[in-house]
Amino acid sequence: MKKLTMATPIVVPDKAFIASVIFTVPPQGSASVGVADSESIKHLQGEIVKRLEQPVLLSVYPHRVGRRSCVAVHLSDVHEKTLDILITVTGNTLWPAEQEYRSGIRWNICVPDATDMLWVLKEIDRVTCDTGCDL
Repeated sequence: MKKLTMATPIVVPDKAFIASVIFTVPPQGSASVGVADSESIKHLQGEIVKRLEQPVLLSVYPHRVGRRSCVAVHLSDVHEKTLDILITVTGNTLWPAEQEYRSGIRWNICVPDATDMLWVLKEIDRVTCDTGCDL
């Protein structure tokens, strides 16, 4: 089994954070995320856990919509319940609204760049395995 290994980002105050990205990722050292985006990520993770029973199979399909790079994320649990998330590089940050979480066919997340796309994908991955799996 292959695993994308990335250390959990450090949460920093929003004012100390570059506003144009979700994660600050220096060439060497730990990644960091602002408080507001960290709360949005935790909310996303909570909504996933609420809907699907672990373990969850995570399938990722990179593609483009127009000129925008995207990753379609398909999550499915042992009871065949599924959840779809589309992460799109748009140059800005947009998390699903409450209405989208409640009734959306697919949750849409907009991220500033490909680095943020990979980190958001990893944060989704963190909640898809049973307790005790390697994060």
